[in-house]
Amino acid sequence: MRSTCRRCHGTRTFIPTPCKECEGKGRSVQRRTVTVPVPAGVEDGQTVRMPVGRQEVLITFRVASSDYFKRDGADIYTEASISLAQAVFGGTTRITGLHEDINLKVPPGTSSHKIIKLAGKGIARVTSYGFGDHYVNIQLRAPKQLTPEQRKLLLEYAELEKGTQGTITGVLRKHNDSTEKHNSDNIKEEEEEGFFSGLKKKIFG
Repeated sequence: MRSTCRRCHGTRTFIPTPCKECEGKGRSVQRRTVTVPVPAGVEDGQTVRMPVGRQEVLITFRVASSDYFKRDGADIYTEASISLAQAVFGGTTRITGLHEDINLKVPPGTSSHKIIKLAGKGIARVTSYGFGDHYVNIQLRAPKQLTPEQRKLLLEYAELEKGTQGTITGVLRKHNDSTEKHNSDNIKEEEEEGFFSGLKKKIFG
């Protein structure tokens, strides 16, 4: 009856004085610090494989959140505030980009919450080539304190503004010619009715 060797356990190799650390296995469990290369564009919770010695380990990344940048895949979102004059006449505003500071061009007549796209200014794509986009949400910064001259100029503009829904505090809107003509016709009709009713009372009692 055949049986496996009790010394070599069928390996045909026997170590009379085995190492205390590896117990003759040739490998031991050790702790070591390794430098992990972070792939550009890695996402939170993404797991990658990395060879360490003769083995391969799985590494899961945790990406810290940002108070300024908001991420959606390879695209990033930020906000930028502009003044009333910049919104009306246009101009440039400096913002912080992912790779560098950017002079963002603001078109004339830009409204609040307008989204401006900066193509290729986002995060590197992990599974494909190229970069994502950077989307900037424009926020209109209304002045809280005005000088007397600024207030006067804005009131003059408000009086000439058209298409405003509702009212503007401190502004008496001017009626157009058709409204004034309509009001004058109503007043004239009321005066004529008052004259004839008074005449009728005098004649017929």
